[in-house]
Amino acid sequence: MWPLPGQANDSTGFQGTTGIELSATRDIEMVSEDLRIGPDEIRVSYVFRNVTDHPVETIVAFPLPDLDLSAGLEAPNWGFPVNKPDFLDFKLWVNDRPVPATLERRAQFKGQDVTRELAAAGVLDIGPWKPGGYDPQFAHVPKETITRLREAGLVTDGDDDHDMPTWVLQTKYFWTQTFPAGAETRIRHVYKPFVGRMVGHKSADIGGKTAVGRLVGEDRSGADRYCIDGATRKALQTIETRQPVLFSPWEIEYILTTARNWRGPIGRFRLVIDKGAPENIVSLCWNGLRKTGPTTFESTIRDYVPDRDIRLLILSRGPASF
Repeated sequence: MWPLPGQANDSTGFQGTTGIELSATRDIEMVSEDLRIGPDEIRVSYVFRNVTDHPVETIVAFPLPDLDLSAGLEAPNWGFPVNKPDFLDFKLWVNDRPVPATLERRAQFKGQDVTRELAAAGVLDIGPWKPGGYDPQFAHVPKETITRLREAGLVTDGDDDHDMPTWVLQTKYFWTQTFPAGAETRIRHVYKPFVGRMVGHKSADIGGKTAVGRLVGEDRSGADRYCIDGATRKALQTIETRQPVLFSPWEIEYILTTARNWRGPIGRFRLVIDKGAPENIVSLCWNGLRKTGPTTFESTIRDYVPDRDIRLLILSRGPASF
């Protein structure tokens, strides 16, 4: 799933995403969280309760993954949309009413905030690398501005002397939320996940080194990243015996273990996994999942303290079937 130049049409990288983040407070507890993960969309619904006798106002944020634009084709985010600040299509509701959130984009270079300089140069909206490089995105920038950015180290020569940005783009949504005294507040958001994908694997390759050196089904440390069990491998082999087929691995990561700034554990945590199509095969490290539909699996945990992130592997036959 790590892309190389010769395989740009066959693979994309991926980055993990997460849910919303509250400023640290002991006044708010999470009554419940319902998380649905699928290749098309991630949906999260929360119920928070203010346990105090006074309103609590706090900043709530939804951070998007940092994008290291200097990595170009080597970056895991190279295949995602350019010139679209909200490349995950984030939408938000509070108590079932749509709420506008402020989109903030900042740029970091060698530990320094360079947002103002890049905004003045008109290049803060430059997005991830796409086939064809960054030249089309720099086409509107005057040569003297490019020269000034080069002198500051913010633009450098990439392959074949093409302009290459050197900064890390940090993007987040945020809004101010008031939690009424002693009351519950429902917050819901949806977005499109980063989905890593690659085509053309035999079942024997799933869990071993791929042509691009990526371990599909295993962590780089050698650990099993997706808990692919014997039954899953047998199902893949059974499909192959019926007809020649190559599998397309799809990978989604959801980060559960960070930014838990509310009071106590999650009262009720419900996880729904949607594999996208009935014929797809799914694997992840999670106990207690039960099949609830042609494409869905579900698990519910009480008083949940997240101790692992979710790494989901979906295997489709040939091109993606979702």
